[in-house]
Amino acid sequence: MEIASATAGAEDLDTVLEKIAQSLRRLFPVDGAALGLLEGDSIMVREVLQRGQQGPRDPERLTADASHLMGWVIRNDKPVWRNDVTAEMRFAESARQGNLRSDMTIPLKARGQVMGAFRVACRRRHAFDPEDFEVLKRCADMTAVAVETQRLLLATKRLAELDGVTGVFNHRHFRTLLDQEVDRARRLDRPIALIMIDIDNFKRFNDTYGHQAGDEVLRHVAQLAARVLRRSDAVARYGGEEFVTLLPDAEAPDALSVAEKMRTEVEKNPLTLSGMLRPLHVSVSLGVASFPADAINAPDLVAAADRGLYQAKRSGKNRVCHAPTGAAAGS
Repeated sequence: MEIASATAGAEDLDTVLEKIAQSLRRLFPVDGAALGLLEGDSIMVREVLQRGQQGPRDPERLTADASHLMGWVIRNDKPVWRNDVTAEMRFAESARQGNLRSDMTIPLKARGQVMGAFRVACRRRHAFDPEDFEVLKRCADMTAVAVETQRLLLATKRLAELDGVTGVFNHRHFRTLLDQEVDRARRLDRPIALIMIDIDNFKRFNDTYGHQAGDEVLRHVAQLAARVLRRSDAVARYGGEEFVTLLPDAEAPDALSVAEKMRTEVEKNPLTLSGMLRPLHVSVSLGVASFPADAINAPDLVAAADRGLYQAKRSGKNRVCHAPTGAAAGS
Protein backbone atom coordinates (compact mmCIF):
# COMPACT_ATOMS: atom_id res chain seq x y z
CA MET A 1 0.00 0.00 0.00
CA GLU A 2 2.88 2.33 0.74
CA ILE A 3 4.38 1.70 -2.71
CA ALA A 4 0.99 2.21 -4.35
CA SER A 5 0.47 5.49 -2.53
CA ALA A 6 4.02 6.73 -3.16
CA THR A 7 3.95 6.01 -6.88
CA ALA A 8 0.39 7.16 -7.62
CA GLY A 9 1.33 10.83 -7.82
CA ALA A 10 4.74 10.38 -9.46
CA GLU A 11 5.30 12.44 -12.61
CA ASP A 12 7.95 10.31 -14.32
CA LEU A 13 9.48 6.86 -14.30
CA ASP A 14 12.65 7.88 -12.44
CA THR A 15 10.54 9.26 -9.59
CA VAL A 16 8.51 6.05 -9.47
CA LEU A 17 11.64 3.92 -9.20
CA GLU A 18 13.18 6.09 -6.51
CA LYS A 19 10.00 6.01 -4.42
CA ILE A 20 9.77 2.23 -4.71
CA ALA A 21 13.41 1.90 -3.62
CA GLN A 22 12.83 4.24 -0.68
CA SER A 23 9.80 2.24 0.44
CA LEU A 24 11.72 -1.04 0.23
CA ARG A 25 14.60 0.51 2.16
CA ARG A 26 12.35 0.56 5.22
CA LEU A 27 12.20 -3.24 5.10
CA PHE A 28 15.75 -4.23 4.14
CA PRO A 29 19.03 -2.52 3.14
CA VAL A 30 18.89 -0.91 -0.31
CA ASP A 31 21.91 1.06 -1.54
CA GLY A 32 20.93 1.00 -5.20
CA ALA A 33 18.22 -0.18 -7.58
CA ALA A 34 17.79 -0.60 -11.31
CA LEU A 35 15.05 -1.28 -13.82
CA GLY A 36 15.58 -3.19 -17.05
CA LEU A 37 12.85 -2.74 -19.68
CA LEU A 38 12.56 -4.92 -22.76
CA GLU A 39 12.54 -2.78 -25.92
CA GLY A 40 12.67 -4.84 -29.10
CA ASP A 41 15.96 -6.73 -29.22
CA SER A 42 17.48 -4.68 -26.39
CA ILE A 43 17.07 -4.15 -22.66
CA MET A 44 17.28 -0.54 -21.46
CA VAL A 45 18.64 -0.44 -17.92
CA ARG A 46 17.86 2.63 -15.81
CA GLU A 47 19.58 3.07 -12.45
CA VAL A 48 17.83 4.59 -9.48
CA LEU A 49 20.01 7.15 -7.75
CA GLN A 50 22.52 5.30 -5.60
CA ARG A 51 23.77 6.56 -2.27
CA GLY A 52 26.76 8.77 -2.89
CA GLN A 53 25.97 9.14 -6.59
CA GLN A 54 25.97 12.73 -7.84
CA GLY A 55 23.17 12.49 -10.37
CA PRO A 56 21.11 10.09 -12.49
CA ARG A 57 22.95 8.21 -15.22
CA ASP A 58 21.79 7.77 -18.78
CA PRO A 59 20.06 4.43 -19.48
CA GLU A 60 22.36 1.62 -20.61
CA ARG A 61 21.45 -0.58 -23.58
CA LEU A 62 22.09 -4.31 -23.19
CA THR A 63 21.38 -7.19 -25.53
CA ALA A 64 18.11 -9.01 -24.83
CA ASP A 65 19.69 -12.38 -24.07
CA ALA A 66 20.36 -14.44 -20.97
CA SER A 67 24.11 -13.78 -20.79
CA HIS A 68 23.65 -11.11 -18.09
CA LEU A 69 21.48 -10.84 -14.99
CA MET A 70 18.66 -8.64 -16.31
CA GLY A 71 18.40 -10.65 -19.52
CA TRP A 72 18.35 -13.97 -17.68
CA VAL A 73 15.57 -12.88 -15.31
CA ILE A 74 13.48 -11.49 -18.17
CA ARG A 75 14.01 -14.45 -20.53
CA ASN A 76 13.41 -17.11 -17.87
CA ASP A 77 10.69 -15.26 -15.94
CA LYS A 78 12.39 -16.22 -12.67
CA PRO A 79 13.70 -14.12 -9.76
CA VAL A 80 17.36 -14.28 -8.71
CA TRP A 81 18.86 -13.71 -5.25
CA ARG A 82 22.65 -13.36 -4.99
CA ASN A 83 24.57 -13.14 -1.72
CA ASP A 84 27.94 -12.32 -3.27
CA VAL A 85 27.89 -10.65 -6.67
CA THR A 86 31.69 -10.63 -6.93
CA ALA A 87 31.76 -14.44 -6.75
CA GLU A 88 28.98 -14.86 -9.32
CA MET A 89 30.00 -17.01 -12.31
CA ARG A 90 26.64 -17.53 -14.06
CA PHE A 91 26.48 -14.24 -15.92
CA ALA A 92 28.92 -12.26 -18.04
CA GLU A 93 27.90 -9.02 -16.36
CA SER A 94 27.84 -6.05 -18.69
CA ALA A 95 25.61 -3.77 -16.61
CA ARG A 96 27.33 -1.36 -14.22
CA GLN A 97 27.73 -2.96 -10.77
CA GLY A 98 29.62 -0.28 -8.85
CA ASN A 99 30.42 -1.54 -5.35
CA LEU A 100 27.12 -3.39 -4.82
CA ARG A 101 27.79 -6.90 -3.52
CA SER A 102 24.35 -8.40 -2.81
CA ASP A 103 21.24 -8.15 -4.91
CA MET A 104 17.75 -9.46 -5.56
CA THR A 105 16.12 -9.23 -9.02
CA ILE A 106 12.51 -9.96 -9.93
CA PRO A 107 10.72 -10.18 -13.31
CA LEU A 108 7.94 -7.66 -13.99
CA LYS A 109 4.84 -8.58 -16.00
CA ALA A 110 2.26 -6.51 -17.85
CA ARG A 111 -0.82 -8.13 -19.44
CA GLY A 112 0.68 -11.58 -18.82
CA GLN A 113 3.98 -10.83 -20.60
CA VAL A 114 7.36 -10.17 -18.99
CA MET A 115 8.23 -6.56 -19.79
CA GLY A 116 11.32 -6.13 -17.63
CA ALA A 117 13.10 -6.78 -14.36
CA PHE A 118 13.65 -4.82 -11.15
CA ARG A 119 16.81 -5.14 -9.07
CA VAL A 120 17.62 -3.94 -5.57
CA ALA A 121 21.16 -4.19 -4.24
CA CYS A 122 23.30 -3.58 -1.17
CA ARG A 123 26.98 -2.83 -0.65
CA ARG A 124 27.29 -5.64 1.92
CA ARG A 125 27.63 -9.31 1.13
CA HIS A 126 24.86 -11.55 2.49
CA ALA A 127 22.69 -8.48 3.08
CA PHE A 128 19.37 -10.20 2.35
CA ASP A 129 17.59 -13.21 3.85
CA PRO A 130 14.78 -15.46 2.54
CA GLU A 131 12.07 -13.25 4.08
CA ASP A 132 13.43 -10.23 2.18
CA PHE A 133 13.37 -12.19 -1.07
CA GLU A 134 9.72 -13.19 -0.47
CA VAL A 135 8.73 -9.60 0.29
CA LEU A 136 10.35 -8.34 -2.92
CA LYS A 137 8.64 -11.04 -4.99
CA ARG A 138 5.28 -10.06 -3.48
CA CYS A 139 5.98 -6.46 -4.56
CA ALA A 140 6.47 -7.53 -8.18
CA ASP A 141 2.87 -6.96 -9.31
CA MET A 142 2.62 -3.54 -7.67
CA THR A 143 5.98 -2.49 -9.09
CA ALA A 144 4.97 -3.70 -12.57
CA VAL A 145 1.69 -1.75 -12.41
CA ALA A 146 3.50 1.44 -11.37
CA VAL A 147 6.08 1.07 -14.14
CA GLU A 148 3.55 0.17 -16.83
CA THR A 149 1.32 3.10 -15.83
CA GLN A 150 4.22 5.49 -16.29
CA ARG A 151 5.11 3.94 -19.64
CA LEU A 152 1.53 4.37 -20.87
CA LEU A 153 1.41 7.97 -19.62
CA LEU A 154 4.69 8.69 -21.38
CA ALA A 155 3.44 7.09 -24.61
CA THR A 156 0.23 9.16 -24.43
CA LYS A 157 2.22 12.33 -23.83
CA ARG A 158 4.47 11.56 -26.80
CA LEU A 159 1.47 10.97 -29.06
CA ALA A 160 0.10 14.38 -28.05
CA GLU A 161 3.40 15.94 -29.12
CA LEU A 162 3.52 14.33 -32.57
CA ASP A 163 2.00 15.22 -35.91
CA GLY A 164 -0.44 12.51 -36.96
CA VAL A 165 0.63 12.44 -40.62
CA THR A 166 4.41 12.63 -40.47
CA GLY A 167 5.30 11.36 -36.99
CA VAL A 168 7.56 14.35 -36.23
CA PHE A 169 6.76 16.93 -33.54
CA ASN A 170 3.65 19.03 -34.05
CA HIS A 171 3.44 22.82 -34.11
CA ARG A 172 2.34 23.18 -30.50
CA HIS A 173 5.19 21.08 -29.13
CA PHE A 174 7.65 22.92 -31.37
CA ARG A 175 6.58 26.19 -29.76
CA THR A 176 7.27 24.74 -26.32
CA LEU A 177 10.68 23.41 -27.42
CA LEU A 178 11.57 26.71 -29.06
CA ASP A 179 10.82 28.75 -25.95
CA GLN A 180 12.79 26.30 -23.78
CA GLU A 181 15.81 26.24 -26.09
CA VAL A 182 15.91 30.02 -26.56
CA ASP A 183 15.74 30.49 -22.78
CA ARG A 184 18.52 27.96 -22.37
CA ALA A 185 20.64 29.63 -25.08
CA ARG A 186 20.18 33.03 -23.45
CA ARG A 187 21.00 31.69 -19.98
CA LEU A 188 24.13 29.84 -21.07
CA ASP A 189 25.16 32.43 -23.66
CA ARG A 190 24.98 29.82 -26.41
CA PRO A 191 23.67 30.12 -30.00
CA ILE A 192 20.70 28.31 -31.46
CA ALA A 193 19.69 28.04 -35.12
CA LEU A 194 16.40 27.50 -36.92
CA ILE A 195 15.67 26.11 -40.38
CA MET A 196 12.31 26.67 -42.09
CA ILE A 197 11.54 24.12 -44.81
CA ASP A 198 8.85 24.42 -47.49
CA ILE A 199 8.01 21.74 -50.06
CA ASP A 200 8.14 23.28 -53.51
CA ASN A 201 4.96 23.11 -55.60
CA PHE A 202 3.21 20.97 -52.99
CA LYS A 203 -0.28 21.89 -54.20
CA ARG A 204 0.58 20.28 -57.52
CA PHE A 205 1.13 16.90 -55.84
CA ASN A 206 -2.27 17.09 -54.16
CA ASP A 207 -4.10 18.30 -57.25
CA THR A 208 -2.43 15.79 -59.62
CA TYR A 209 -2.11 12.65 -57.52
CA GLY A 210 -4.52 13.16 -54.61
CA HIS A 211 -4.19 13.96 -50.94
CA GLN A 212 -2.93 10.47 -50.06
CA ALA A 213 0.07 11.04 -52.33
CA GLY A 214 0.47 14.47 -50.73
CA ASP A 215 0.66 12.84 -47.30
CA GLU A 216 3.31 10.45 -48.60
CA VAL A 217 5.34 13.43 -49.82
CA LEU A 218 5.08 15.04 -46.37
CA ARG A 219 6.28 11.85 -44.67
CA HIS A 220 9.08 11.46 -47.21
CA VAL A 221 10.45 14.96 -46.60
CA ALA A 222 10.13 14.62 -42.81
CA GLN A 223 12.14 11.38 -42.83
CA LEU A 224 14.85 12.79 -45.08
CA ALA A 225 15.14 15.94 -42.99
CA ALA A 226 15.47 13.92 -39.78
CA ARG A 227 18.16 11.74 -41.39
CA VAL A 228 20.80 14.50 -41.34
CA LEU A 229 20.11 15.77 -37.80
CA ARG A 230 21.96 15.20 -34.54
CA ARG A 231 20.21 13.57 -31.60
CA SER A 232 20.01 16.97 -29.89
CA ASP A 233 18.19 18.54 -32.87
CA ALA A 234 14.43 18.48 -33.42
CA VAL A 235 12.21 18.58 -36.48
CA ALA A 236 8.53 19.54 -36.44
CA ARG A 237 5.70 20.08 -38.87
CA TYR A 238 5.04 23.80 -38.78
CA GLY A 239 1.82 23.72 -40.81
CA GLY A 240 0.62 22.67 -44.26
CA GLU A 241 3.71 21.76 -46.28
CA GLU A 242 6.16 23.56 -43.97
CA PHE A 243 8.57 22.03 -41.49
CA VAL A 244 10.93 23.62 -38.99
CA THR A 245 14.16 22.31 -37.53
CA LEU A 246 15.70 23.43 -34.24
CA LEU A 247 19.50 23.18 -33.88
CA PRO A 248 20.81 23.89 -30.35
CA ASP A 249 24.39 25.18 -30.06
CA ALA A 250 24.50 26.04 -33.77
CA GLU A 251 25.11 29.31 -35.59
CA ALA A 252 23.95 30.40 -39.04
CA PRO A 253 26.91 28.83 -40.93
CA ASP A 254 26.24 25.50 -39.18
CA ALA A 255 22.55 25.70 -40.06
CA LEU A 256 23.34 26.59 -43.67
CA SER A 257 25.43 23.43 -43.94
CA VAL A 258 22.68 21.26 -42.41
CA ALA A 259 20.02 22.89 -44.59
CA GLU A 260 22.04 22.24 -47.73
CA LYS A 261 22.37 18.57 -46.74
CA MET A 262 18.59 18.41 -46.32
CA ARG A 263 18.00 20.05 -49.69
CA THR A 264 20.41 17.60 -51.36
CA GLU A 265 18.86 14.57 -49.63
CA VAL A 266 15.40 15.49 -50.88
CA GLU A 267 16.60 16.30 -54.39
CA LYS A 268 18.52 13.05 -54.88
CA ASN A 269 15.86 10.77 -53.35
CA PRO A 270 12.70 10.76 -55.50
CA LEU A 271 9.59 9.25 -53.93
CA THR A 272 8.33 5.98 -55.40
CA LEU A 273 4.63 5.31 -54.81
CA SER A 274 2.87 2.03 -55.48
CA GLY A 275 0.81 2.06 -58.67
CA MET A 276 2.81 4.87 -60.26
CA LEU A 277 5.10 4.28 -63.21
CA ARG A 278 7.46 7.13 -62.44
CA PRO A 279 8.85 8.35 -59.11
CA LEU A 280 7.90 11.80 -57.86
CA HIS A 281 10.74 14.30 -57.88
CA VAL A 282 10.43 16.51 -54.82
CA SER A 283 12.41 19.61 -53.90
CA VAL A 284 12.42 21.96 -50.91
CA SER A 285 13.29 25.58 -50.22
CA LEU A 286 14.89 26.44 -46.89
CA GLY A 287 15.43 29.56 -44.78
CA VAL A 288 18.02 29.82 -42.00
CA ALA A 289 18.39 32.10 -38.97
CA SER A 290 20.22 32.02 -35.65
CA PHE A 291 19.91 33.45 -32.16
CA PRO A 292 21.24 35.87 -31.03
CA ALA A 293 22.82 36.99 -34.33
CA ASP A 294 19.54 37.36 -36.24
CA ALA A 295 16.95 37.64 -33.46
CA ILE A 296 16.55 38.62 -29.81
CA ASN A 297 13.70 36.25 -28.94
CA ALA A 298 11.81 33.18 -30.17
CA PRO A 299 9.19 34.95 -32.36
CA ASP A 300 11.91 37.04 -34.02
CA LEU A 301 13.94 33.89 -34.70
CA VAL A 302 10.99 32.31 -36.52
CA ALA A 303 10.41 35.52 -38.47
CA ALA A 304 14.08 35.71 -39.48
CA ALA A 305 14.09 32.10 -40.74
CA ASP A 306 10.83 32.80 -42.59
CA ARG A 307 12.49 35.75 -44.35
CA GLY A 308 15.21 33.40 -45.56
CA LEU A 309 12.57 30.94 -46.76
CA TYR A 310 10.68 33.70 -48.60
CA GLN A 311 13.89 34.74 -50.32
CA ALA A 312 14.63 31.16 -51.33
CA LYS A 313 11.17 30.83 -52.89
CA ARG A 314 11.51 34.16 -54.73
CA SER A 315 14.97 33.22 -56.01
CA GLY A 316 13.76 30.16 -57.87
CA LYS A 317 13.08 27.51 -55.16
CA ASN A 318 15.14 24.40 -54.36
CA ARG A 319 17.76 26.45 -52.53
CA VAL A 320 18.88 27.64 -49.07
CA CYS A 321 18.91 31.31 -48.02
CA HIS A 322 19.94 33.26 -44.95
CA ALA A 323 18.33 36.71 -44.84
CA PRO A 324 19.36 38.59 -41.71
CA THR A 325 17.61 41.88 -40.91
CA GLY A 326 18.59 44.54 -43.38
CA ALA A 327 20.36 42.11 -45.72
CA ALA A 328 19.78 42.63 -49.40
CA ALA A 329 20.61 39.08 -50.38
CA GLY A 330 20.78 35.66 -48.80
CA SER A 331 23.65 33.25 -48.49
